Amino acid sequence: IVTRLMLHQKILMTIKVENNFLNKKILKVFLDKISNSYFPWYLQNKINDIDKSGYGYFTHSLFLDRQVNSSFYELIMPDIIKSLNIKSLIRARLNLYPRTSESIKHAYHVDYDFKHKAAVYFINSNNGFLFFKNPSKKIKPEANKCVIFDGEHSHSSSSCTDKTNRITLNINYDN
Repeated sequence: IVTRLMLHQKILMTIKVENNFLNKKILKVFLDKISNSYFPWYLQNKINDIDKSGYGYFTHSLFLDRQVNSSFYELIMPDIIKSLNIKSLIRARLNLYPRTSESIKHAYHVDYDFKHKAAVYFINSNNGFLFFKNPSKKIKPEANKCVIFDGEHSHSSSSCTDKTNRITLNINYDN
């Protein structure tokens, strides 16, 4: 029992929430760029390999396969890398989930099956929660909030019902 409790406490300590993560001016410039009608969003026909909801979403990969993948990378990633003290970036991807009439919770998943760190940076405030399976935790998206955790934690996104969309920057890295 003591070992399980200690393990549970260790897991609890690995989910860190930071408000006011970046300078608000940086976030505003970035939000203006990605909210523009000409910003390239790419359709994903499923949420993840496990999810069977039938819903899709839009992505824009800033950094993929350990290399810069977008001209928009420079707008925010240097500040994110500095703030998270990232030594080696694996992936950085914007996700945009359109509003749904009812909240849709997506399937729990892990991004990669090897040891790494992960962060979810909320671009806009909405009611599309971020969920963790073990320990069970629910985090409300608020603009400029960053949730940092060990990548092996099962987590899940959800759609929002109160805004046009839910936008996050998902980051996987080594440090």
